[in-house]
Amino acid sequence: MANNTAPTPPVTENTEETTSLDTVLLVLRRYWFIIILAALAGGTAAYYLAGRQNYIYQKTASVLMRDAKTSSDASSERIMAELGIDSGVANLANESFILKSTALMNKVVEDLNLNTSYWQKKDFREIDLYKTSPLLVHFERIDKQRACTLQITPLDEKRFMLSHSNNQGESVQLEGFYGKPLTLPFAVISIHPTSLMTDAWNEKTVIVRHKPVLETANNLLHGLTVTRPDAKESSLLEMSLTASNPQKAEDVLNHLIQVYNQISKDERNKAALKTENFIQSRLKELGAALSDVDKKITEFKTKSDIVKDTDTTMSADFSTSQALEKEIFDLETQIKLAAILADNLKETERKQGLISVETGLPDSGIARQIEHYNEAYLEYQKIAGSAGSQNPITVSLRDRMNSTRAAANKALSNYRSNLNLKLNQLISKRDSLTERLTETASREQEIIPLVREHKVKEELYLMLLSKEQENALAMAVTESSARVLETAHGPNFPISPKTIQYIAGGTAGGALFSIFAFMGAAMLNNKVNNKHDLPSTNRQPVIAELPQMNKKESRNTGLFIQDEHSVIAECFHILRNNVDSMLPRPEQGGHVILVTSTLPGEGKTFTSANLAAAFAYAGKKVLLIDGDFRKSSLTRRLGGSGRKGLTSILLQQSSDTTGIIRPLRENSRGMDILYTGPMVPNPVTLLSHPLLGQILGILKKQYDAVIIDAPPYGILADTAILASLSDITLYAVRSGKIDKRYLLQIQQLADQGKLPNMAYIINGVNFKSSSYSYYGYGYGYQYGYGSGEEPRQTTRKQD
Repeated sequence: MANNTAPTPPVTENTEETTSLDTVLLVLRRYWFIIILAALAGGTAAYYLAGRQNYIYQKTASVLMRDAKTSSDASSERIMAELGIDSGVANLANESFILKSTALMNKVVEDLNLNTSYWQKKDFREIDLYKTSPLLVHFERIDKQRACTLQITPLDEKRFMLSHSNNQGESVQLEGFYGKPLTLPFAVISIHPTSLMTDAWNEKTVIVRHKPVLETANNLLHGLTVTRPDAKESSLLEMSLTASNPQKAEDVLNHLIQVYNQISKDERNKAALKTENFIQSRLKELGAALSDVDKKITEFKTKSDIVKDTDTTMSADFSTSQALEKEIFDLETQIKLAAILADNLKETERKQGLISVETGLPDSGIARQIEHYNEAYLEYQKIAGSAGSQNPITVSLRDRMNSTRAAANKALSNYRSNLNLKLNQLISKRDSLTERLTETASREQEIIPLVREHKVKEELYLMLLSKEQENALAMAVTESSARVLETAHGPNFPISPKTIQYIAGGTAGGALFSIFAFMGAAMLNNKVNNKHDLPSTNRQPVIAELPQMNKKESRNTGLFIQDEHSVIAECFHILRNNVDSMLPRPEQGGHVILVTSTLPGEGKTFTSANLAAAFAYAGKKVLLIDGDFRKSSLTRRLGGSGRKGLTSILLQQSSDTTGIIRPLRENSRGMDILYTGPMVPNPVTLLSHPLLGQILGILKKQYDAVIIDAPPYGILADTAILASLSDITLYAVRSGKIDKRYLLQIQQLADQGKLPNMAYIINGVNFKSSSYSYYGYGYGYQYGYGSGEEPRQTTRKQD
């Protein structure tokens, strides 16, 4: 029994790649209209998506951070250094981090009231009404962490309609009046019209969104970038911000710089403010003490009748005494200042803070230790606020503060010991001189302590007044950390969405998606559906594509086509002309035409019969031979089973065909039929007899065309024998049945001459699915035929 399974395709080095250029061109040629529709659909979808996105604007500002000063600033730097004021060289990495900190942005949001925004729905997107809203909403009582969305529709000059969602997600509508409080389940609000409110806003909805300050700040920080655009030696920082409104982006950037500068100034002035407070408190105490001493001296002189000049005999001793008193005064002053400084150091151990660098002590080592401590403290305060107390940098700065404070305590302790030792020595000298002057100036001696106390307090008071002025100068010359080079600027057209790019991308994406989809389908489909599916290595012509018949035609059509004016009949006439053009032109006689296929059911019998009919219709004398000794499909369908045929001639060893070749009753135009005859046990042996060639030679002289319906080539060897005796081989391929890779083996057979003068006939082509318009015929249907299966009806409107 014949095997009906398709043969395994051969594996050769010439197997074509599925992603070849031919496949791409085929897809473009077949499905160009669908690809255009897919591109339009992709572009439309992209336009819709772009239309749903809100506009995004970008603004940029540039600032110059404080860095090394030029020579023109030398004098001011020297004065500030003498006053103990830090020049404040900026660390750009730290400053960038601070500029992007939540604390700064929270301050900006609160100052500009950005946590309440106003929007208007236009087309598919929402427009930010920053500073252009016709109304303002004041949230008089609402939880700080509560977010809400309100939809407010002005009705007239006094009324509005408010809509919000309750906890169940249902919309609740309330009518209110401008300027009057309105109580909601989550807040108490009042709504006020702005100067932009006109009648044009009536019945138009304004969407109001209120968010927590921190959430709004974080949203703005997502759109903020701080970069260093040029060389590493520069102190330039460039700040860019994206926002839903161009004016909002400008205001946020400019105000952020202002807030940063103000906070940096406050940080820089913390030490000066502490010094100012300390000086003012000491001046107040010293002023009261000086007044008290002045009063005591005046009362003592009045009571003791003491005049300004003393006796000349005491002048020398008194001068010496004055010198000693001055030294003692200086030492006591330093001891008091050292005691004050020691108290400050102890205070910082309990509660961290800055230490006044204006100690009044001549010891520069102590001053340097205090300066180092203040520098570490200021840097600690700046970093700890953003990075946290457990940050490695913060821990390092805290250790640095403790070490510098300990060093200052140690240096101060040594210094105080030296002062006390020196003071004791001076006091001893003073006491000795005092005893010597007691007798001569006993009464005058009583006023010396008061004078001394007055002098100490007076000089200390004057020194603190001087330091107060110096400290005020330091505060006045404090510069901001950032100098604005360019305020926020940029185009007022949105940077996103880029509609043209969206549409271009969507159009290209839709086209590419459809192309890849069709290419994928084409690569997955390894069957021959039409002539375009033949491999690129094929060198044999396709002389006809026979269309698929619909159900009605399949039922009404037997072996032969009845309607000579149908499209399928015209296809066979074209096939006949193409076959005739490929046949050699002998001086006399006809030709042997072999029709075969790879598998049964590919329509070779139907093709053989109707090709013979087409030759007969053209006035040719035609003989149709059933060369399939095993299946005898042609003989069976024409009712010739059991009659003599080709096997009878070959078995009789005679070339006499009298009574065996019969005219075909279904056709009266000179078409005869030669059946297969009785079944034989070994058809190959019988076909190999030389008599077959002699008989075909005789028949070629009697007929214009001898058409042989041969068995499938891919299954039996019978066809190879018949092909060697033929003038042309017509290889029938049914659409969608044969693996296209198998055609490589057929091409090899044609190249070897085993299929002489071979041409393909592709059978049952669905012209509608392949985007065909069959030869321009204006028929309402596309036609074809099937073998062994029900053909599909394909209706198509012709141009």
